[in-house]
Formats: sequence, C-alpha cells, structure tokens
Amino acid sequence: MSRKRASVRLVPICSLVLLSILVAAWAPASAYPFQRVLRRGSRGADVKALETRVAGWYPRGDQTRMALNRIFGLRTKRAVEAFQAHYGLVVDGIAGPATFKVLDRLENKNGSTAHFEWGEFKQNFNSSCGAQANAYAGTFGGGMVAPRRAKRNARRLMWRLEAVRAKGGRQPIGVNSGFRSVEYNSCIGGAALSQHMYGTAADNRMVAVSNRTERVLAKRSQLSGIGCYSSLSHNHFDLRLDNADLPAQRAWWWPQKDSKGRDLDATGRPCWGEKKRAAKAGYGESRASREQAGGGNLVPTEREIQAFETAGEVSELGSAD
Repeated sequence: MSRKRASVRLVPICSLVLLSILVAAWAPASAYPFQRVLRRGSRGADVKALETRVAGWYPRGDQTRMALNRIFGLRTKRAVEAFQAHYGLVVDGIAGPATFKVLDRLENKNGSTAHFEWGEFKQNFNSSCGAQANAYAGTFGGGMVAPRRAKRNARRLMWRLEAVRAKGGRQPIGVNSGFRSVEYNSCIGGAALSQHMYGTAADNRMVAVSNRTERVLAKRSQLSGIGCYSSLSHNHFDLRLDNADLPAQRAWWWPQKDSKGRDLDATGRPCWGEKKRAAKAGYGESRASREQAGGGNLVPTEREIQAFETAGEVSELGSAD
C-alpha cells in the first residue's frame, strides 16, 4: 500500500488528533494554554476559559444569558461564530488554532486584556477619605471576596468590555471606578450592595460614543447590570448574573424607559444625556470646565475620557452602584 493512499485513509480518523497536536504546539505562554480543539459537546475548565473570553460576543440583546458553565453548548457556539466573523476568521463555531491566536493577541502576559490594565480596575485613592478607606488603594483587597476572586471577576469584566470596545469601532473605553473595598465604597457613598466590592463592576465612558449608544452595545455583550444616572455622567456596567457571591442581585438590571424612549435611572429620572441641555457644553458651564471634571460632551473626546479616568469617583455617589 502506498504512503499516499494510507495517509488518505488516516485523515478522517486522525484529523482531530492532528488539530489537537497543532494547538498544543502553538499554545503561547502569554495566554490561557488551550491544548485541544473545542467544539459543541466539549466540557471542562478549558471550555470555561473560552466562555469567559467570548461570552461578550453572544449575539442576543434580549436578556438571554450565556452561562459560564464549562459546557460547550449552542450558545457558546453562537458566541464563537460571532467572534470569528468579527475578526475575519472562518465561521464554523469551532475554537481551534486560528481562534486561539486571536484570543492570545487580545490578552496581555499579566492576564489582563489588550486594551485594559489591572491598574484601571484596582481601588482608587481618594483624598476625601480616611486612612482606613484608602488602606487598599491600588489593590483588590478589603472587599466582599478574597483579592484573588475579585481579580478573577475583574478579568471576566475586561473581556466583556473588549467586546463592547470592538463593536463600538475600537474606540477606547475609560474606567474611573473598578474594584472598591468595603470601607472605600462606604466613604464615597456607593450602594450598600455594590457590585464594585466584588470586582464585577466598572464605571466607564467611551471615546466618540454617546452613553446611550454604549449602553446598547453593552446589552449585546452580556453585561447583565447596566446603570445610568441623572446627575452622573458615566455608565455603570457589571456582571451581577455571574456573581454567585451576591445571590440577592443575580437578575438582569437594565434601565427602564419612559414614554419618550429615554433611559431612566433608578429614581425614574432621565439619565445623563437623555434630555436637552441649557448649553452645548452642558448646563451653562464652559466646555473646558466640563472636560476638566471628566463630564464633557454627550459624545466625549479622548481628552475628556482621560480627564474622566484621572478624576476617579465623585466625592459622593448618593448610593449609586
């Protein structure tokens, strides 16, 4: 029997094994070490790692959840397909070397993602707070869960934000409040059951994209908690459905709308940006002052987002999450 004919007969039998070998040989040290091709029916820790990375691509915006359950089901397949389509890959819903290569490109060596850093999600320092509240500045400590778990939660959130960023034209997203210790959250007037104390939340704005448009993108990116406020210029995004440590809040939480279709905050008032302003720059203030405070225009510039990040949280959140 010729070598050529033998190889032809072996291809149908060995193709999966060969693909797995290629994945193992390729797997880089900087990302999760996927060692096999993953497809519908696959199960295990590597499937959960894949789900973490592609959940934001599940193509539904109607509060249909894609769970991180270690089972490669139909929803995982749909998410992989959407991810592949966006990045110009063959759309087959199978996670192999080409898909893993793109995922690797989106992950930093320290475990953060390509367009977000750990420092953006660690607790801020606030000069208005005392030593006890600031004791965990620059860390994931002092919260409602262990630092390692808070950091894991923040990583999951980064991947969802990467999806929002990609869908929004790859415009930068600025985060001005990520994780908060219990004492710090209390000092700045955060909600008593704030997702920030678990590392599952980020207050943010997006360059060249209105808050309203960013919320629409978030609804299509598996952000189960989406908040906006009448007096605060940021959006609040969180992963409350994935936060098993706070079961009381494991439900979808998106803004309600009024008869005009405007997004409303928890008090029933139109969210910032949902109603007309007295002046182009906002409420009669100068454009420069609005930028300095990190508020700015309805469609913020990069300069405004930089100011927003640098400013950190306002001194009193008024029980906002």
